[in-house]
Amino acid sequence: MKFEIAAIHGCTKTAITTEAQNLMNKKLISLCTVTVLLLLLAPLSGASQERRDVDDRNYPEREEINKSYELAPGARVELSVISGSVDVETTGGSVAEVHIVRMGETRKDLDCYTIDIEDTPGSLIMRHKQERTGGCSNIRAKQQVTLRLPRNVDLKLNAISGPVRIGEIDGSLRLSGISGRVDVAQALGYSDISGISGVLSISVPRLSDRGMRVSGISGKVELKLASNLNANLTVSGINGDVNAEAPNITLSKVGNSEFSGRVGSGGSVISVSGISGKLTLRGE
Repeated sequence: MKFEIAAIHGCTKTAITTEAQNLMNKKLISLCTVTVLLLLLAPLSGASQERRDVDDRNYPEREEINKSYELAPGARVELSVISGSVDVETTGGSVAEVHIVRMGETRKDLDCYTIDIEDTPGSLIMRHKQERTGGCSNIRAKQQVTLRLPRNVDLKLNAISGPVRIGEIDGSLRLSGISGRVDVAQALGYSDISGISGVLSISVPRLSDRGMRVSGISGKVELKLASNLNANLTVSGINGDVNAEAPNITLSKVGNSEFSGRVGSGGSVISVSGISGKLTLRGE
């Protein structure tokens, strides 16, 4: 099943003829604003792997962080303000392993910032912190982050400039302000994903009572839904094609850029809104 929505090129003003168009334009303006902010944050986004490898060689000053932390079930893990790739592997254990490569063009660039790590049994919070005095206001730096986490944590990633890959997460998942491709192997808890400038692909084997919210995506979105999943679907503000590619998914157009449907017999809500790109709902 395929639906086509007329594209609005760029972020220019468009004549508004209906209330639905007005809603879609507002969402697109917000999406364009998010995209511009992400581009300012991410001068390296969109580069090929070969280009990224070349870029990494431009940051010869390096230091590594290798640490392990014991986490309780349901612990909160947060990572924010990273310029570079983020890989999250998951296990059935209780130990979180943190591997971060800090890079700078010069030694001074490297000394101007740190990755601050705060840990308790119930939380692990990692943040980029940069000095703003003594010539540190404008630096050239990158990071490569690999986390090996217990599967039963609640994960939050914010302000990431680079590709993100996440393994199977049983807890909640919150992603925002990411400039780069995002791949999630599995999300079981509540998922709130917004402000992504790049392709988003996520597998959904089941949903919590709170469901899933995806909004403000500048790029293609692919939701891979389990054959035995039951969910209600609400889709709005889509600037691109909408495809439902599984027999257990029904989707009907109810407005200019709005759709309603369900997966299986219906259930928790999957809400998708403000997408500038193709939306594909496929079975798995």
